[in-house]
This record gives sequence, structure tokens and C-alpha cells, in this order.
Amino acid sequence: MLLVTALVFVLSPVRVVSDSNYSMLLSESILRNHSTHLNFYRFPAPIREDARCAPPPPPVPRAAQTYQLDRVDGNVVYCYPHGTSILSIPFVAFMGALGVSPSTPDGQYNYAGEAGTQGLLASLLMAGFIVVLFRTALLLLGVLPSLLIAGGTAFGTQVWSTASRAMWSHTWLIFLSGLAAYYMLGRETGRIKRAHPIALATLVSWMCLVRPTGAIPALCAAIYVIAFWPGDFVAYSLTGLTWLAGFVCYSWCTFGKLIPDYYLDSRISTNSIATALPAILISPSRGLFIFVPALIFVFYLLIRYWTTVPYARLAILSLSIVTIQTALVAVWPVWWGGFSYGPRLLADALPWLALLAILGCAARVRVTKFSKSEVVAAVALLALSIAINGHGALSWSPDTWNTIVDIDSQPQRVWDWSYPQFMAGLIAPPDRNRP
Repeated sequence: MLLVTALVFVLSPVRVVSDSNYSMLLSESILRNHSTHLNFYRFPAPIREDARCAPPPPPVPRAAQTYQLDRVDGNVVYCYPHGTSILSIPFVAFMGALGVSPSTPDGQYNYAGEAGTQGLLASLLMAGFIVVLFRTALLLLGVLPSLLIAGGTAFGTQVWSTASRAMWSHTWLIFLSGLAAYYMLGRETGRIKRAHPIALATLVSWMCLVRPTGAIPALCAAIYVIAFWPGDFVAYSLTGLTWLAGFVCYSWCTFGKLIPDYYLDSRISTNSIATALPAILISPSRGLFIFVPALIFVFYLLIRYWTTVPYARLAILSLSIVTIQTALVAVWPVWWGGFSYGPRLLADALPWLALLAILGCAARVRVTKFSKSEVVAAVALLALSIAINGHGALSWSPDTWNTIVDIDSQPQRVWDWSYPQFMAGLIAPPDRNRP
């Protein structure tokens, strides 16, 4: 499974390196220069003061963008979360030994090395996540349904179309969340004999370090530990506080602040929630249930067979994480996720949606075998999910769709059924000058 999924991910041609640009260069700087600053390198474009990770208006050549960088007290810093770069150091060292580097020997930034390292690492991490998910499903299900859930998640979700394309901050978050979900279900079933709260606290702490939204499952997991594993709370909380102290020290040394600006962004507003919430769920170009229609079947199972769901408190935990994540995206001013494919910002919820799929299937088989109509519906929805997400990973047309419809300037066009993103390249684009 690891080899097959990794091979498909690696061979899928579409790779968009945007926000994650220079993240592997930071890994190299820490490894070789023992510095979290990028002062040792030369970049293809000037670096703005107080950039705050704000992309410039298009068109900007991808390889020449430096909006990911900022100057702090004269030092060049990567202003997106550094957790991805730190966790990726061993792989960057391995690639460097093979002669692939995000910089040239004279210190010039090397986009090809950056993109190549990101693409391979993202593919391997997402393949690893699928193996973890398969092992998680085996805790409650047989081999065949476990394979279907793992395969469906691999190729019918943002795992293929987004997280395996480059080292988005979602990529490490999905992998770590998958491990956390495996830990928690294994602990509940008694199948993981050496489960320890320090391991769970470390996982959720690093989820926060790679992406601020990792705080959502971290907070929910803390409440879960207090409610159901109270004997673990002291070790869990002390471990979390230790990692928090390390994060604060790192931030002070790198950014001159206790908490980086990226974690303090206060642009959240409820003014657009009435527009954004339905858009991120059912719009033709950003809707979660449009790009991953297999989730319709998952929620059908949960609703119809809720009374037989095993470990229902884990289902409640997962639903809470998914709900809070969705609400947070809905109040974010750039709820469409910029130039991306489908509901990228909801990729953070995938491990918990996959856990809900496992619990839903387990609830169904407790009653009786799946009916023929349920099997047909599940296969049809799964095939559609794979086709949609495969198009995003295999064709460049959905990527250029963002520019054609001018998504950042006119996000309301995500509702345009005459030219949805998943059909880009399959149908002709409309007149760009239309009202």
C-alpha cells in the first residue's frame, strides 16, 4: 500500500508550490547553518518589509514569489509556521546527500530543488498516512472495508489533489492527526498496549506547531483526556506545556516575539459566514461534498446507525473537530483558500472524517451486512470522488481555472455551475469579461 500510493502520488504531474515555497530552504538553513534565519541565501526577487505572508496580486511567476519571506530586525525569515521545516530536516538531509538541494553551492535559491524535495516528501508522507489509516480501520473492520476506506481517502479526497502535491502546512498536520486518531482508537479498543499520554500530547503539540488550526484537535483531545482518561491528564498537560515553552523560546529567537504574527492573525469575522459556510460545503468549485461526495455516504451511515456506533464518544470528538474546523474556515476572510483546488482549507479535517467513516462502517456491520443498494451508492460516490480529485492531481487546467475566473478578486464565482473548477479542461471557459 505504501509503495502503490507513493508511486501514484509521485507520478501525478500537478505540483503547485506557493505558500510552502522556501520551507525546505529553512530546513537546510537549520541543518547546515544552524540558523532559523535565511540571511545566507540570495533570492529571485526583493523581500518586502512586514510582508506578513500576504501574496501579491497576480500575475506573479511562481518561482519568483517571495511573499513567504519577511525581514525581522534585518534578518530574512520564513513567515509561515516553521513546524513543517523542522520535521522535514531529516528528509532534506537525505535529499542533500543525493545532490538535490533548495540552494546552489554559492547560496542562490534553487526552485527546482525546493519543488522536487517538497513533491517527494509530500507524496511519501501522504502514503504513510494512508498506511496509518488502514491500520486504524483494521482495529474495527475487516481487510476489504479497511482497504476501501484507505484507498478512498488516498485518491478520493484532498490527500491526492492537494496534500500530496507539495508541503502545504496541511501535509504534516494530516499525517500527525492520522497518528493521533490511530492512538485514540487503539487506546479505546485496547489494541495499543503501550499507549502513553506523552505520545498523544507530543503529537497534538506538533500539530499546533505545523499549522495554527492544529489547536482545534489539540483542545478537543485535551477535553477528551480530562473527561475519559483523567489519570493521564497530568502527564498530558505537562508534556503540552513543555512543547509550548519550546515554541515560545523558538519564536523569540527567530521573530523577536513570544508568538509569531502568523498565529496572531485577527482577521476573523462573522460578517461573511452566511455566504462562506454554504460555499465551502456545497458550492461547485469549493464545496467539500462536491469534491468528496463519498462523505455523503459516511454521514448517511452515521445518522442512520448512530445508535450502534462503537466508541460513540470518539465519533463525537471527531464531529466536534470537523464542525469547529468548518466554522473557522467560514469566518476566515479568504475562505476559498486562494489559488488552490477545491476545499483546500478543510483538508485539516480529513483524518477525523476518515475516522468517522471507520466508525460509521463499523456501526453498519453491527446491524447486518451492507445492502446491495448501499454498496452501489457507496461505490458510485467513491468513484466520483476519485475522478474529481484525480483531475486536480493529473491536469493543470483546474489550477489555471483560478486565474481564468479571477478567484481572489471575485470569490463569488465559486457558485458558477457553468464552469466549475473540477470541469476545467473538460469544458470551454466562459468569456473572461462577463459581468
